[in-house]
Amino acid sequence: MDPDTYEDAPYQGLTILDMSQGVAGPYCATMLGLQGATVIKVEPPGGDWIRVMGGGEAGMTPLAVVSNLGKRSLCIDARKPEGRAAIERLAARADVVVENFRPGVMAKLGLDEPSLRANNPALVYLSITGFGDTGPWAAKAGTDSVLQAYTGMAMLNREASGRPKRMGMLVPDTIAALYAVQAVAAALFARSRTGRGRHVKVSLAECCAAFQAAPIFEDALFTGRYQPPTAVPSGVFKTADGFITLLVLRQDMWERLCAALGHAEWQVEPRFADNTARGQHAAEINALIADVLASHSSAHWITTLESADVLCAEVQDYAQLRAHPQMQHMGYFGALEQAPYQPLPVPYLPGTPRDQVIRPAPRTGQHTREVLAELGYDAGETAALEDAGIAIQG
Repeated sequence: MDPDTYEDAPYQGLTILDMSQGVAGPYCATMLGLQGATVIKVEPPGGDWIRVMGGGEAGMTPLAVVSNLGKRSLCIDARKPEGRAAIERLAARADVVVENFRPGVMAKLGLDEPSLRANNPALVYLSITGFGDTGPWAAKAGTDSVLQAYTGMAMLNREASGRPKRMGMLVPDTIAALYAVQAVAAALFARSRTGRGRHVKVSLAECCAAFQAAPIFEDALFTGRYQPPTAVPSGVFKTADGFITLLVLRQDMWERLCAALGHAEWQVEPRFADNTARGQHAAEINALIADVLASHSSAHWITTLESADVLCAEVQDYAQLRAHPQMQHMGYFGALEQAPYQPLPVPYLPGTPRDQVIRPAPRTGQHTREVLAELGYDAGETAALEDAGIAIQG
C-alpha cells in the first residue's frame, strides 16, 4: 500500500461531517478516517473544548490530537444563519454526520437528524448522548467521572478498602467511540442494500453497561450468595525490583506454579485442593506467594513462570511497552509528525496497514477557506464570513 494514500482503505470515498466535541464523537470519526473516509471537523469559534484539557501547546493536547487524527478543520459559527447554511451544504454531500451534544441542542440549531436527512435521505446521522435522548436523566451532563461512578466501573475498580476508584483514563468515552463505529458501520452496510440512511443513537451509559456485561450478569447471578473467585491465586505481586501479574486457571497450572515457586507441598495441602477450596483461602495463598515472589527480580520470575507455563507478565509503563521486542516486531506504533511537536509514537488503529502514514490532527480552523471553497464560496464570500467572525481560518 502506498504510504501516502488510503486508496485501498474500506471507507475510501465516504465523507464524514464531525460536529462533535470532546472524545467519544471525535474519536469515532477519527477511526472512520483512519480507514479511508474524508473527515471534516466543524469547530465553533474558540475551538473544541478538548483543546484546553490536559496540557500541550497551541491547542494540541494529547486528547485533541489522538481524537482528531487526519481530519480537516472548519471553524464556523453554527449559531449564525450564514454558518448554519455552510454546514447544511456539507451535510447535503456527507455520508455520515457525528454529533454528541445534549438532546435538543442540534434541533435548536436546525441541524438535527430530520432537518439534515430531509435533503439527504441516505445520510447516516450518529447521535452520542450521556444517558439517552429521553427520560429523567436525558439532559444530564455525561462526563467520564460521572459515567464511571454511575455505571459501576468505579465500584468494579475499588481499592482493597472497598473505596470506589475511577480508572485513570477516559474509559466511557473511548468504548462509546468503539461501539459507535460498529453501529455506523452496520448502518452503512444496511444503506448499501436499501439506499436509505438512518438515525443511529448511542449513549455512554449503555456502552458502559454493554462493556461490563459479564460482571453485571455475575453480580445479578450471585447477589446474596457466595461468589467464588474467578481464579486463585491471581493478582499483581511485588518482586525484588518491580511488579508482575500472575493468574492460575486450571488445577494443572496450580501444580506447576507450586513446583516453580519451590513449594511442592502446596500441591497436597487439603485447603488448597481445588479452585473452590483455594477461593476460601485466597488471602492466605496470595500472601504466601507474595513472600516468595519478593525474593527475586521480575525478569527471574517471568522466565521461571513462563517455563512452567503459568500465565504471567511484567507490569510495564508505557515507555516499556513501546520498547518491548514484541511491540517492536509487530510494528504496533507509528511515528506521528504533529506540529508543534517532534515526531511522537502513536499506536496504529488495529487492523490497518503498518505502512500507512498517520496523518496529524488539524489546528482549529486550519482548513476553513479550503473547505468553503469546495462548497462553492468565492474569496469575497469567505472574506465576508471572516470579517463577521462567523468563519475563522486557523
